[in-house]
Amino acid sequence: MKTNKNRRKDDSDIFKSQSLMSIKRRKIIKKVLMVLLTASAIAVVAACFISTIFDIQ
Repeated sequence: MKTNKNRRKDDSDIFKSQSLMSIKRRKIIKKVLMVLLTASAIAVVAACFISTIFDIQ
């Protein structure tokens, strides 16, 4: 059975596409936050090590 590409989107198609886009957006935000939080954690740990090595208060 062929799908008609010229048919209009009904409410269920619109809801489905919006739902899929929000899932993709959440996944992207999750990856970005993970990278940012990991980088900030590494920076804090590095700052602590540098502080103890050079005895900075």
